[in-house]
This record gives sequence, C-alpha cells and structure tokens, in this order.
Amino acid sequence: MGKKLSILFISEYFPPKVMGGGEINLFLITKALVKKKIEVIVLTSSHKGLKEYELMDGVKVYRRLKTGDDAYTLLNNLKRSFTYPKSIIEETSKMINEINIDLIHFIGTSIITAKELSKLAIPLVSTIESYPTMCPKGDRLYNGEQECKKVCNFSMFVKCQMKSKEIGKMKNKWFLKYNPIAWIYLYWFYKNLNEGLKYSTNIAISNYIDRLLQKHGSKGIVIPNAINTSQFYKQKNKNKKKKILYLGSYTQFKGPQILLKAIKGTNYHCDLYGQGSMKEELKEMINKDKLDAEVHEVVSYEEIPRLYAETDVVVFPSLWPEPFGRISIEAMAAGKLVIGSDVGGISETIKPGTGILVEPNNPSKLVKAINKALKIKFNNKISETIVKQYEEKIIIEKLVKTYNTILEQ
Repeated sequence: MGKKLSILFISEYFPPKVMGGGEINLFLITKALVKKKIEVIVLTSSHKGLKEYELMDGVKVYRRLKTGDDAYTLLNNLKRSFTYPKSIIEETSKMINEINIDLIHFIGTSIITAKELSKLAIPLVSTIESYPTMCPKGDRLYNGEQECKKVCNFSMFVKCQMKSKEIGKMKNKWFLKYNPIAWIYLYWFYKNLNEGLKYSTNIAISNYIDRLLQKHGSKGIVIPNAINTSQFYKQKNKNKKKKILYLGSYTQFKGPQILLKAIKGTNYHCDLYGQGSMKEELKEMINKDKLDAEVHEVVSYEEIPRLYAETDVVVFPSLWPEPFGRISIEAMAAGKLVIGSDVGGISETIKPGTGILVEPNNPSKLVKAINKALKIKFNNKISETIVKQYEEKIIIEKLVKTYNTILEQ
C-alpha cells in the first residue's frame, strides 16, 4: 500500500467562521478529500469560542493563525494585513516539523506567503477565488462603478481609489481616499499578493478568473468551486405574494441597493440576508420608499436551502465581476430561477431556462427581468446539466488529478 497523501490547506477563515463562498467551498472539498483517504490538515485563524484544534468530519483543523475578526472595519483589516502573513510563516514552519506535509494549498490571501514558504521545498498550490492578487482594492471595480479591464499600476490605483465608495468590504473613508501613506501601503500589499502567483500552481475557480490570471502573466488551471447540490430541495412558495431573495454582503459592489431601487413601486416581498457596512443604509431605503422588504442578519449555511425553497426568484445584482456564481448554481439546484448581472463569472453559470442575465447597475432592466422571471417555466433538464458540472465528486476528481500531476513533476 502506498503512502497516504497529506495536504495542508492554509485559509484565513474556516467554518464555523465564514466570510464568503471560499470558506464554504473549502469545507466541502476538505471533507470530500478525506473520503478519498487523503490526510487533510487545515491551518486557520483562532477566534473566541472556537477550539484551537478539532477533528471535523475527518479534517484536522488547527486554529493557530492571527487575523482580524472580519473584513468590514479598518481596525480588523489592519490587523489582518500586519499579523496574518507573519503568523502563517511562523505556524507553517512549526507544523512541518510536527506533521508530514506533501503539498501546501493556499486559499485566498494566504498566497502572500508563497515566496517565503517556497523555501521549504514543498509544492505550493493556490486557489484564486477573488481579486486581491489582481487589484489593490480587491474588487476590480474601476472608480467603484464598472468592471475594470486593465492591469493596475500605481497611478491608476490612486485615481480609482479617490473615486471609489468602498475598498474591499469596508467604506472608503476620506483618510483612505486622500492619504498618500494609505495609497502606498495598499499598493505595496497588493504587489506582495501578486508576487505570490509566481511561486505556486494557481487554480482559477472560473474561466473568467483564468483569463485575468493570464493578463497578469500567470496561467491557471480551471477547477470550479464544489457545491453539495443534494442539500437543496424543490418547493413552491406557498404565499400569494411573490418573494424575492438576496444573499450576499451588504456592500455597494454586491448591489443590494440596486435590487431595492428595482422593486420600488412593485408588489413583491424581498428578503435580504447578509452583513456589511450598508446595513443601516438599506434599512433607510426600505423605510423611505415604503418597500415590502426586510434586512436580515447573516444566517448559517445550513439554513440556506430553506431560504431558497421559500422564495420565487433569487436575485444576484452584483456591480463587481463576481469571480464565480455559487448562488446561481445553488438556486438552480433548488429549482429557482435566478437573475444575475451579466459580468464576471456569473455569466458562466446562468443559461436560458434557468435564469436571466441583466446589465449591472440598472434598476429598470432588473425589475423587467424579475417580472419576466416570474412568468417563465423553470427548465429542470437544463438546470440539471449545469448543476452536475459542480458536484463534489467531479470537482474532487479534478483536484486530486492536479495534486498528483504536481507531485509527479
């Protein structure tokens, strides 16, 4: 019998601490890899109330890294940028002396340590699931308004930064917009992240991300996020009033404000679930325009299937070019039509019969799409074909094949 393969994943957050789709994907693939008889270790950050070590469905989780509690405040983001990279280097160096590691797999911004950890002579893999390695603001929204299609330089960044309402997931306040020290630091941090691309085999979660990597001189291997489609179930909304669902952060670039503008004057009920700096602003919009809408707190991933089942249409109104399109695939698995912005990776997942693509940042076109979607018959055959591509077993086969190819080199 051959030696058991051992993979170390390094991720800033890991369930039950979830910031987005990246953590959900990581949790699914790590559990699936364990079923393939692969030893899986996750090195992640420590947080109040969570154990330093625990075994989760066969995955060995070590919470030893230091970072901020979230990505929504300046203090937490400063803590993330200063402490997280340093703690990765320190704790990974200790861990390889404790546990045999065949391959290190970075998730998200942990790639910033790729250059330093390449000295360990252990193969490195990175999942590129968002834009910090390719955009100093992390959202590829030029001036905070439309998709950026260029490779950034310092001059471009400064002009863009001064006109943007957000940076990352937080508000872009005056002391960040017009502060040369902030410009230099943010751009320096981005260049360090970008440098990491040179030292690892990079996995792009969509064809869109792969094309961006190529623009930055780093071709990726396309392996989409895994989705546990079996947990979503088909059920009709039993209420007479049509219901619309939004899932995502309360940030400008995710577009919840566009959705609220779109439903003004309609008779639809809208539920929004998430967290972020726009929460109070969204509530004010609802009160001012007397909308039948409600802003909810973020819910656990286990509750998401129920939310899909209880709605009629799922809306994905992003301004930024979404790297992937998890929500649209989950909605299809639940038998729900999805409306998404025709930008980024979303357009790879929404097809006629399962949803409608609309121009981003256009409330009038969005409400027309909602009206149309409520009259369309959902095409189960098309949705099943699309959803099947993202099933865990298919994604895991691609991932294991990639690992074996790297280790054989």
